[in-house]
Amino acid sequence: MPSLRPSQMTLQSRTDGGPFIDFLLYDDEGAPTDDAQEAKSCDVFFSDITPELESPDALKTWHRILSVTPEDICIFPIHQRGSRVDYGAAKHAPIEQILVARPKAHPYSVPTNRDELEGLLSSLPNGFAKDWQVGLGLLWEYRFVIESIADIGGIDTIVIHGEGGSDDAKIVGGSYYLGIDRYSELKRSIDRLSQRHQRETRTDKQLVCYTGLAHAADPTRNPERPKKLPVNVLTDLINLGRGRSQLSRADQQSAVKLVKDNAEIIIKQAPKMLLELKADIERVTLSELIERYKKLMSADATEGKWQKFLADNPFILDMAFPYPVKVVCERPYVGSMCFSGSGANYSDFLMVAKSTGNVALIEIKHPQQDLLKTPKYRNNTYAPSFELSGTVAQIINQRASVQRSINDLSDNLEEPVHAHAIQAIVIIGRTPTDKHLRRAFEQYRNSLKDVSVVTFDELQQRLEDIHKALSPATPLSSNLGFGACTEDDNIPF
Repeated sequence: MPSLRPSQMTLQSRTDGGPFIDFLLYDDEGAPTDDAQEAKSCDVFFSDITPELESPDALKTWHRILSVTPEDICIFPIHQRGSRVDYGAAKHAPIEQILVARPKAHPYSVPTNRDELEGLLSSLPNGFAKDWQVGLGLLWEYRFVIESIADIGGIDTIVIHGEGGSDDAKIVGGSYYLGIDRYSELKRSIDRLSQRHQRETRTDKQLVCYTGLAHAADPTRNPERPKKLPVNVLTDLINLGRGRSQLSRADQQSAVKLVKDNAEIIIKQAPKMLLELKADIERVTLSELIERYKKLMSADATEGKWQKFLADNPFILDMAFPYPVKVVCERPYVGSMCFSGSGANYSDFLMVAKSTGNVALIEIKHPQQDLLKTPKYRNNTYAPSFELSGTVAQIINQRASVQRSINDLSDNLEEPVHAHAIQAIVIIGRTPTDKHLRRAFEQYRNSLKDVSVVTFDELQQRLEDIHKALSPATPLSSNLGFGACTEDDNIPF
């Protein structure tokens, strides 16, 4: 036997014969009539107040809950409990009425008594409250339909209709037109969500008790059980709304863990999807990295901040090499210490080629360092700045020291490194904007033997080029109008 709603249980305990209804009938001209045979429309009024307890102002205890014509039923959902302070007020304000258009097959019959009214209400679509004694409108579990429309603002009437507009979701003045097919699909979706929630709640309770009792008492005989997710549960959750979902930090971690735990299955069943996800992650990560790089450039960050940033993101240092490399250590000691302990040399990064183990040194200077001396030397020729030439001399000295002492310096490293041909790289300054300065800079750095000079903006450009390569290609736009011809139009086949 189905359970009773609380309002129905309250009715069963009443002894005064209430609640009460009355009918106001109208003839075909809209005039009131007492002849049921002449009735072409009617209003149904409701009262929850026992007649003996009515005040002299008794009309205020009666409220219209329904208007019926052969073409439509107009429901006025109100609070129907006489003991409430909001008795008689609109239950879904600002929505005041719900109009249900007639079925295509037949018009509505105008009720003239209680039995006919109950027969008419039974024909309402599923999801509607059909007991006039406890309140009309939508059932409590489908209230979200009305609340969502009410939140739009400026709407006081919902019109549910079919035929050509069965999938309608449109606003006309103060009315919202909802197609019967769209309404039915919404109701089914709400039902599915409610049923799934009930099933999941029951399963979760069983799992909590199993883990807290059986597994806790004997983990060997009762191993942990994973939570079984319903089929398409994530798809259903994502499809509930539109746009991008905002995840909390905990949910972000869970989403990543879920993908990691299922990576082997996904790569077998949907490899393209996983590769696309990997590309998306790399593109977003690289985009964020480029933005941070730009902020450091614009903020005139110190060398120390650049050192830490590049240490945290060694991928950027890879851009300075034509082959795959990896960082061995940061701020490596490169020799030249005297017996007194003075004279020790330190570079900024020690790198090795992944394939051969060949050592490379990187020296970092500030992005704002001048690369060339000004004014010009003569004939639009510029000498290297003191900082640039000094840094080149410094890294050449470091390279010589490493070359002499490679065996001692690499003794405590976990993997073998070699000084086959130590590459020296200086990252400094920004590429000059003046053409004469650019020429002088290129002539100088290309004259160096086994020392590469790379500017900070060149590293940024390489990062941006990679990001562009990872980004989806956009279709080429055309300015040609319809019917415009191109050279290819002359090709005969």
